[in-house]
Amino acid sequence: MGGFTQRKWRWVGVSGSEGLEAVHAMLKEVTSVPELPEAHRKVLTRALEGAPDREALLPAIRVGLGLLPSGSVLTHVRALWAADVRWFSEAGLERCGVLCSTAPGLELVSRRAQAVTGGAAFSLFATAATRGAILVPSRFLDAVLSWAPLSVLDDLIDHGGLMPEDAPWQARDDAEGLYLRARLAPETVTSDEAEQLEWHSYLRRKSFLSGRTFLRQEPEDIWDLLYDITMDGDVAAIDALDAVLPRAQQIELRNLRSGALSGQWPVEMTQDRGLWLLMATLWAPQENIDAGRSPFYALVALNRAYDLAKSGDMEAAARQARSLTRKSKGGRSVPADLVSEAYGIAAYAAAVAGDLEGAEEYADRAAEGNGDIAERNLALVRAWRATTKNNRGPVTNPFLELGLDHGASRWEEHCREIFRQHEDYPVAQARLNRAEDRIRNALRDDAGWDVFFQLPLDRTRYVMPSAVPRHMVPPLEALPRRTSVTLGADLEAIRALAAVELLDDFRSTAPHLDRHSPAR
Repeated sequence: MGGFTQRKWRWVGVSGSEGLEAVHAMLKEVTSVPELPEAHRKVLTRALEGAPDREALLPAIRVGLGLLPSGSVLTHVRALWAADVRWFSEAGLERCGVLCSTAPGLELVSRRAQAVTGGAAFSLFATAATRGAILVPSRFLDAVLSWAPLSVLDDLIDHGGLMPEDAPWQARDDAEGLYLRARLAPETVTSDEAEQLEWHSYLRRKSFLSGRTFLRQEPEDIWDLLYDITMDGDVAAIDALDAVLPRAQQIELRNLRSGALSGQWPVEMTQDRGLWLLMATLWAPQENIDAGRSPFYALVALNRAYDLAKSGDMEAAARQARSLTRKSKGGRSVPADLVSEAYGIAAYAAAVAGDLEGAEEYADRAAEGNGDIAERNLALVRAWRATTKNNRGPVTNPFLELGLDHGASRWEEHCREIFRQHEDYPVAQARLNRAEDRIRNALRDDAGWDVFFQLPLDRTRYVMPSAVPRHMVPPLEALPRRTSVTLGADLEAIRALAAVELLDDFRSTAPHLDRHSPAR
């Protein structure tokens, strides 16, 4: 190295062969930069020749390093640090120690290192090295959002260092911007954008909310379970749903299940039509239902009255039907179409009980604007009243006697099943045979099954609504992170930019070494 002797360099804070080699390599590269001002080049050239100028050397090196690529700056900073050349201010030395550390994350999590200040690049390096544990100060966010590796932005998101109001997507290209928006502001993402992202959970949630049928997943996910339980009333998987629901919706489900023990639910729950099928499926009322409480209770009461009629308990069916037809307290009312059905059930129950006058009154009320079936029922009741009891024949509907819906297609198979079940009960078998004969005879008649009093007047009125259960739908969750940990190459690139920032703390006057003391 020619005139590069240790004695001459001790006065500018350089000692030992390692330090001399590091400085020599740096000066050679810096003096070769074409953009270096000539005055600084002369200072550095004299230093290379063995005559470092204590006052002018460091300012010239600072200018020269600022003209090098960031990777070269980092190389020289590391070499100087390894050779104990301390040409930085106290704050700069702290950051230099972190940048040159083989385990910067451990350095940064210490109490002292967390207090180290720096610029935007060093702050981002601290975040990247600690995987988000140390956040980028808000004053530097705008300066790093356009170039920070996406994985580091994900680290910030995971630790709350990036919020929706920071709108980082505005500083990125379309693809990365969409990804960041889905991570921070998922409610702003459209279905088409979710398709671009292949964001399946978003799309399945959207399909569920729209009521569209979607392909089942294997294994079942939360949307499959929600559909089965709330839309189909399949309560077999209710425990599985409970296990995967978020806490808020899990509490709602448990409240719903506990309410089914007594049929008592909060008003807002009974107003959620998407829950009606599940609530009705879980609830097994043993007593008369107050139909006037709400439309939900009215619909359950109507179905209960119909089921009682099919089971042959006409007295209980009549009581439940009348709960729909009488005026409720407090101005509450039952939907008009359900009232008409209740009058039909009451008419049938009265006819079976032998009260044809009451049956005609109810049938007449049921027939008001309710179409052909209700009109035929009214005509049948009036015909029965005009016929003597001995010539009247049975007034029951044989399908209902069998526990079937009127006109059920599988009546013959059902009859065979019941007959086998009542093998030891000849009275029951005889009653079954009479009902079956009546159906067969009606089939041979031109009027067909219209000769029977028919329930329901309109089957659709008994159906529980199929709607999205607002109380059970989890909120839209942000897109899960898709980046891995920050790659070594990305971390080095940030480290190099932070090394360039370190030049702001480059000393203007070098410390010197004497034979007894270290650099100062």
